[in-house]
Amino acid sequence: MPSVAGVDLPNWCVAGAAGAVAVLTPAAVYAYLLRTGRQRKEFFADIPQPKEGSVIFGGVGTLAKLSKPDKALPTIQQTYEELGDTWGVRLPKWLFRNHEFYFHTRDPAIIAEILSKKDVFHSRASGMVFDTTIPLGLLSLRSEGPHSQWAFHRRLVAPLFSDKFLLGYSEQVHEKADLLRFVLNQRIEDTKSTEAQCDLQQCLKLITLDIIGSIGFGFNSNAMMTYLPEGHPQELSKAEAAGELEFLEASEILLQETQKRTAEPTFMRYLPRRFMRWRKATGNLDKRINAVLNSGKSEGSRLNMLKALQDAHEGDRKMSKAELTDEILTLLEAGHETTGYTTSWALYEVACHPEVQEKILAETSAVDLDSLPLTNVQSLLPYTWMVWQEALRFHPTVIQFGRQAEVDTTLGGKYKLTAGSLVTISQCMLTHSEEIWGPDVMSFSPERMEKGYPEMHLPFGFGGRTCIGKRLAYVEGVYLLAFLVKNFRLRVGEAPVPTPYVTITHSAKEGIQLMMSRRSD
Repeated sequence: MPSVAGVDLPNWCVAGAAGAVAVLTPAAVYAYLLRTGRQRKEFFADIPQPKEGSVIFGGVGTLAKLSKPDKALPTIQQTYEELGDTWGVRLPKWLFRNHEFYFHTRDPAIIAEILSKKDVFHSRASGMVFDTTIPLGLLSLRSEGPHSQWAFHRRLVAPLFSDKFLLGYSEQVHEKADLLRFVLNQRIEDTKSTEAQCDLQQCLKLITLDIIGSIGFGFNSNAMMTYLPEGHPQELSKAEAAGELEFLEASEILLQETQKRTAEPTFMRYLPRRFMRWRKATGNLDKRINAVLNSGKSEGSRLNMLKALQDAHEGDRKMSKAELTDEILTLLEAGHETTGYTTSWALYEVACHPEVQEKILAETSAVDLDSLPLTNVQSLLPYTWMVWQEALRFHPTVIQFGRQAEVDTTLGGKYKLTAGSLVTISQCMLTHSEEIWGPDVMSFSPERMEKGYPEMHLPFGFGGRTCIGKRLAYVEGVYLLAFLVKNFRLRVGEAPVPTPYVTITHSAKEGIQLMMSRRSD
C-alpha cells in the first residue's frame, strides 16, 4: 500500500507509473485531512466541544456563528449552558495554520491560572485580529519584556492619559458636548413638540468620533452635525457631510476588517472588492494622519495625542512614522466606539430607572459641567461614575478577552493546549455571574460599585495589557452621561428592547432609541 505524507493510502488514491513519484489525487488529500482531523480531535478530546459538522472542518461552523454580530452573544450563552464553565472549538490546521484550538472559559480557577502564567499567556493572537490591521500598535505588539517594542510604546503612550493631558483635553471635550446639546435641541425643535425620539447610540458614536478627532488627531471633526434635522438652516451640504463621514466610514471599515479577520482564512481579506474598500479606508486615515504630521502643528496648535507622540522619545529613540500611524489608529479603534457604546447603554438604563436619573440630576445640579476639568470628574460626580461602571458591567463593551498560548501547556490539570492555541476569558459571562456578583446580578444597581468591584471583573482586560486608556474612557464617558442627563429628560418610548450586536464591541442592533425633552421646558 503506497504512503503519501505519512498516510497509508489504497492504490486508487494515487496516480503514477511504476517507479515514478506518486501524484496526489483529490481522494488522497481527503484521506490525509480525514486522518489528521481524527488525530487532532482525539488530542483535544478532554475539552468539552460543540458537535463538529465534520472531522475535516472541525468547529468551523461554531466559529462562524461566533463571528456573526447578531448571533455571537446568544451562541456563547447557549454553549456555556450546554457544556459548562469551560469549552472549546477545534480549528483545522489546513485553514488556521498557527491556531489549532479556540478555548473559552468563565471558570474563576482557570482564569486565575491564566492570569498567573504570564510567560505563557502574555500577548494577543499573532497573524489575526489586530495583528493584521494595526501591527505596530499596542493591541498587536508582543509583550516580550521591558526592552521590547511593546514596552517602549507603552512607556511613550502612558503620559497621554496623565493629569496634564486630561486637563488639556477638557476644553475640547466641552466644545464637543456643547455641539451635541445644540444638535439634540434642534432635533427636538424640529418635531414642533417638546419631545423627540433620538438614537443616542448614533449620537454618542458621532460625538466620541469628534472628540477623538480633536484630541487624538488634532483636527476639528464635526460629524455630529450630520445628525441635524433634514432641511435645517445649518445642515451640511452633501459634500461637507461626505467629508465629515469619510473619517467615520474609514474607522468603521478598520473595525469591521479587524473583526472579520478573527475567524477566517487569510485569503478572504484579499477578495478584490473587499480589499479595495480596505485600501481606500486606510488611505483616507493615512491622509488625515499625514496632514497633521507634515504640518508641524495641529489645528489651532491645541494639545493632541498624535503630535505628542511625534515629539515623545527615550534618549535618541523615537517612534517611526509607521509606528506613529499604527499607534494613533490603535487609540482610535480602542477609544472611540467603546466609550460611545458604554455611555449609550448607560443612558438606556438611566431611562429605564427614573430613580437613577433623578440621583444623577441632583448630583449635577451643583456642578458647572460646561467648565468641569476632566481630572475632577470622579471626585465631583461619584454617583454618575458608579452608574457608568454598572452599565459597563451590565452591558460589557468588550465581551471577551483573548490571549495566545506561546508554548504547549495544560490548564485545570487536564485541558491540553498546543502552542498557538487561543484562550478566551468570557467577560460577558463573568459580569452576569451570581457567584461573583450575588443573587441580584441581573438587577441594574449602581450602588454595588460603591466599594469597588471583585477581582474577576475585567472590563478593561487584565495583566500588563490592561487598557492603557481606561482613565480617559471613564472620565469622558461619565462626563457625557452627566451632561446629557443634566440637559435632557430621558424616557423609554415605544421602541423595541435593544438587541445585542457584537463585532469588536457590543452595541445595540437597532440603536438606543430614547425619548428626549429639554430640562428647561
